[in-house]
Amino acid sequence: MFNFFKKKTAPTRQLTEPSQLKVGDMLTLIDSFAYPKWLKGQSLRVIAVHTYQYQYGAEYEMVLENSSGQVVFLQIEQEDGEQWANFSIKIERDDVDEIFTLDEFARIFDEEALTQISVANTPERFSQFLARSYHQTQAPFVCYFHQRDYRQQSLPQFEQQGGEPCEVISLASDDDKHSLNIEVWDGGETDVSLTLSRPISDIVELFPGSD
Repeated sequence: MFNFFKKKTAPTRQLTEPSQLKVGDMLTLIDSFAYPKWLKGQSLRVIAVHTYQYQYGAEYEMVLENSSGQVVFLQIEQEDGEQWANFSIKIERDDVDEIFTLDEFARIFDEEALTQISVANTPERFSQFLARSYHQTQAPFVCYFHQRDYRQQSLPQFEQQGGEPCEVISLASDDDKHSLNIEVWDGGETDVSLTLSRPISDIVELFPGSD
């Protein structure tokens, strides 16, 4: 009879796929040489979820952190009934110069036609994230960046205040396993990211955080 007065424990939230991850949750990556040492076999915590809003949809970016505080960005891509895990790291101006040379990289902005660029050097620290060459996949386009997760909410109207506009330029390797992404913000500030596309099965464990 006394069990009636015991506090009931709420059921633990279940995670069945990486797209369900939210802030506080964790994932573990496969122990594979496809990843640099600071990612291979590591458990990563979701510290933020951002929204990139396009005219006819949105993509969601999970900010992941390892136990040493190193950050990688994850987007889950759906294509032809398959899911891919796109892991991105941001690089600095000096890195761009070392990898491509600034003159080569500037052609992306200077040429009217879609551009193809080659990698001049492959620094060891970026080797898993780099292809030998990239081709521009589409013309530059505008999106709006929100520092919040809109997966369970209605997106604001496109161009509505609250989102930060940026111009996006995307280039991909011939096998689509790597990409180079450029975001140009108001005022000219530019972010450059290297992206590694991997099978979703590389994420081998999911751990829910506290609700």
